[in-house]
Amino acid sequence: MLLSRKASPIIMRRMTQEGSRGGTRATARVVVWLVGALALLAGCATRAPQPLPPPPPPPEPVVAEPQPVPLGERWISVRKGARTLALYQGSTIIRTYPVVLGTQPVGPKLHEGDRRTPEGEYRIVKKYYHPYWSRFMLIDYPTPANREIYSWNRSMGRLPARGGGTPGIGGAVGIHGAEDESLNQRGIDWTLGCISLFNRHIDELYELVPAGARVVIEP
Repeated sequence: MLLSRKASPIIMRRMTQEGSRGGTRATARVVVWLVGALALLAGCATRAPQPLPPPPPPPEPVVAEPQPVPLGERWISVRKGARTLALYQGSTIIRTYPVVLGTQPVGPKLHEGDRRTPEGEYRIVKKYYHPYWSRFMLIDYPTPANREIYSWNRSMGRLPARGGGTPGIGGAVGIHGAEDESLNQRGIDWTLGCISLFNRHIDELYELVPAGARVVIEP
C-alpha cells in the first residue's frame, strides 16, 4: 500500500520508533559480538604460559669398577730336603703339600735314567689329566742351563756308558699325583725324577696354578 506524502504524524512516529528499535537491536548485537571478541582476545593475551616439561635428570656418573689389587706372581717352591711343595702368591705361602721325589733324590738331575729330580728354576709348559697320576704339570726341563751342565759333564767323561755311548739329557719331568698313594703316605721316593703329590693335592694345585708359572726346585 502506498502512503500519501502527507502521512499521519502518528504513523510516522510509529515507523520512526520501529526503525529505532530495529537499529537499537542491531547495534546491541554488534556490541555484544565486539565484547565477546575482545574478551576472547584478552583471555588469549593474558593466559599464563603452560609450564615447560622438567628437564631430564642428568645421567648417572660412570664409575669404573674397582680393579682388584694385583697380589703378585703365583709360583711354586719345592724343597727337596724337606719334601715339601709350597704355593706362593707373591711372597706369601697360600698352600703347602708333602711330596716325594725320584728314587735318587740327592743332587741335581744330570742325564736320562739317573732317577734324580732336577734343581733350578723352571716353568710349567703344559697341564693335562693323566690316566694313572690324576693330573700332570710338565716343566721345561731341560733348560739351556741344564744343557750346558750336561755338555760339560759329557765332555769330561762324567756320564755313564750306555750301549756303546752315553745317555741323553732326559726330559718329561713334571709334577703329578700317584697311582699307589700308599707310597706317598709312607714317604717313599718312587718316581723317575718327577715330583709326586697325593691325588687330592695335585687336583687342587692343578686348578690354582696357571701354565707358565715358575717352579723353583731347591736341594
